[in-house]
Amino acid sequence: MKKGLLLYILISVQLLAMGQANKTETQAPKTDTTAPKAKGQATAPTGGLLIRPATIEFRLANGQTSMGKVIITNKLPVKKQFTIYINDFDRDTVGAHIYSPPGSTHHSCAKWVSVDKTFVEVEPGETIELPVKIVAPLDTAAMAEMKWAMLFLETTQEQIVEDAKGMKTKVHNRMRVGIHLYQTPPSFTERDVQILDFKLPTDSARTCNLVCENTGKMQIEVNSYLELSNTSTNERTKVDFPQFPMFPGQKRVLSFHIPETLPKGKYSIIGVVDAGSDIPLAAVQENIEF
Repeated sequence: MKKGLLLYILISVQLLAMGQANKTETQAPKTDTTAPKAKGQATAPTGGLLIRPATIEFRLANGQTSMGKVIITNKLPVKKQFTIYINDFDRDTVGAHIYSPPGSTHHSCAKWVSVDKTFVEVEPGETIELPVKIVAPLDTAAMAEMKWAMLFLETTQEQIVEDAKGMKTKVHNRMRVGIHLYQTPPSFTERDVQILDFKLPTDSARTCNLVCENTGKMQIEVNSYLELSNTSTNERTKVDFPQFPMFPGQKRVLSFHIPETLPKGKYSIIGVVDAGSDIPLAAVQENIEF
């Protein structure tokens, strides 16, 4: 393909909390005393639990340390208890999360992360802070790529539910909130995306599949769309794909449905992948008749 110029219930809301790394002058580990920046919040379905931020981004060099924090506010009339643990995770080709034990993947930073508690209680009306510490290793090979993990806060509450016939049942309401943890070396700046494949509709499903890959060293946020141009009338139709993130090395399959209302005829169809103004657009063009 040629390149043109042109996330039980899991809550994961993208926010920003960046640990500013101190400059390293020797081989000894150094501590980052700058508090990460954070904004926004993740809200439980009841609207009574506020957990923020949902993403903490660190930019540490070899041997550096930084502290982030998760803030939990309980606006419910009952006490909430949380078990805290870390897992690895990845995204598959359609963007779904795949979870695995901590430290089991090559891109994991789970073993670098620590929290001072594995269980917390939050009383009604109370707000608590959960410190999150990350220590980047001195090993150059371990720091040669972006790393990530997921910090989970999980709660189980027993509730008695009575149906219309008076039958009572114990129900365990389990809620799990995931905080994305990202570590990207500060020297990394390379961001790029490539189109690997573009498949036109072959049946009445009218679905185009575009395959792209993040070929850079940093996570990127991607917008993609198709533009169909009628070769006789020059009328143009645009089909957008919702914005999505991509880890370095991740491949993503984007499925576009061609509108049933599109008039019959011959079309030039362009698939575009846009990862931001500082990255050249990736595009591919084909011809098709409906």
